[in-house]
Amino acid sequence: MIFPARVLIVLLGLLAGTASAAADDELLKTQPFPAEPAPAPPPAAKQGPPVAPSPGAVAEQKGPPGMMGLPWPKTPEEVSKTLDNLYAYLATEGDHRQAGEIGAAIERLWRMEGGDTVNLLIDRGEIFSSRNENEKALPFLDAAVELAPQYADAWSHRAYVEYRMNNYTAALGDLRRALALEPNHFRALDAMGKILVLMGEKKAALEVYNQLLKVHPNIEGGETERDKLKKEVEGQGI
Repeated sequence: MIFPARVLIVLLGLLAGTASAAADDELLKTQPFPAEPAPAPPPAAKQGPPVAPSPGAVAEQKGPPGMMGLPWPKTPEEVSKTLDNLYAYLATEGDHRQAGEIGAAIERLWRMEGGDTVNLLIDRGEIFSSRNENEKALPFLDAAVELAPQYADAWSHRAYVEYRMNNYTAALGDLRRALALEPNHFRALDAMGKILVLMGEKKAALEVYNQLLKVHPNIEGGETERDKLKKEVEGQGI
């Protein structure tokens, strides 16, 4: 494979900096978009839709948190099937804590879709962004989307960096790419809603929040923001 020069340069720089990355491991956890950008960071074929279990059955689930008793997938096909099942659980789960665990499991599965090299690029970009060095972070995310243009999470992560650089138009473009690839990407939906609010596009933001709450009814702050927007939009007679 012949890499574009920009990607090759980033990969070489990434390899050179890998030895010092261990101390930054705690910075690599996926974070939701803040309500406003801050100058400094905070410390195979399916036979039908899966059916969520009854509340009593949930208590009997065992295995990794949030997996609802499902085995951890080992192949891309198993990842896709497991995600479909977890999305169904997420959309119907009534317990806030359990829904949070399901959401976290889904985010871990998203990582499996990216591959080691692309995820390493994203991780290094996030480290720079967490230090408010977004100009240094952006080339890593550029390389990630070039190497894996079908990986929704790469587009979502680049959108976060663009958002922190106040480039809302570019961020929205990347979020649309992410959602075209994965309509259930609740982090991308949450981010799009927040950016549209900042841009004053409240009616569009309300539509996004309505969709977000279909995917993840228990997402932190989602229902509150939806209800606030609904009052504002309806008050404008739109």
